[in-house]
Amino acid sequence: MQEVQEKQAVKGKNREVKLRKSDLVKHWFLGYSSETCYNYERLQALGATNAMVPIVRRLYKTKEEQVEALKKYMVFFNTEPSYIGTVIHGIAASMEEQAANGEEITAEDINSVRTGLMGPMAGIGDTVSQGIVYPILAGISCSLALAGNIMGPIIFEVLYKVIMLTMGYNMYMMGYKQGKTAILKFLRAGTLNRITEVFSIIGLMVVGNMAATRVGIFTPINFKVGEVAVNMQSVLDSLLPGLLPLVATLGVWKLVANKMKPTYIIAILFVVGIATSLLGILSVPA
Repeated sequence: MQEVQEKQAVKGKNREVKLRKSDLVKHWFLGYSSETCYNYERLQALGATNAMVPIVRRLYKTKEEQVEALKKYMVFFNTEPSYIGTVIHGIAASMEEQAANGEEITAEDINSVRTGLMGPMAGIGDTVSQGIVYPILAGISCSLALAGNIMGPIIFEVLYKVIMLTMGYNMYMMGYKQGKTAILKFLRAGTLNRITEVFSIIGLMVVGNMAATRVGIFTPINFKVGEVAVNMQSVLDSLLPGLLPLVATLGVWKLVANKMKPTYIIAILFVVGIATSLLGILSVPA
């Protein structure tokens, strides 16, 4: 009877183990260093294990327990670590906390969830970071920098970090609080599709603006209609301002869409640019 009571007391004591907000913040923030100790055997495993240290130290008291808990994370792991992938770390922290409180959650359970999510989250995260946020901010910042505005690179660095940290933190907390259901809710609600659509529209606006303002092409052709001198560029501008830059941009886009090598595209631009300039057909603004 006394032995049963002791076991219940130990179990009750384990149930009192609770992660603090500071532990979660440390875990989330350390997750950004997942690729600093990258290797081609386990990829981000060592970085993810290092990030778990604050969690394990809070949940387990003895060194032996802490070592055993950390060992489970030294398996192959690779995902997008900054924007969307942080949700996996949040789920891992939640499952580790439940395991420390007596729930029947094994190392295999935790790693099966992490392994199952790392691929999909990498695909979504890379799309958001490298395909949406980065190009848009880079386009805006480069436009400012080319105009001689020192705020260009500053705006890029500040906004990129703010967006990354905001999304990363919220995804981490969603994973910790809601577990695996967080991913399903996020996908079923269509949140990602709406975010992608909004950023795609913004991206197209940025690219369109850059094509109109940063592609410097005009025609110096002048001719007479009777006694009236006509400037070809003025005629084109009256039809559609920025028509020549638009045609050049769409032409390059078509070549890229046809999977032509970038070196070939650059060579074509050089040849066409030099030839039309020598013939007096095209020029660049003074």
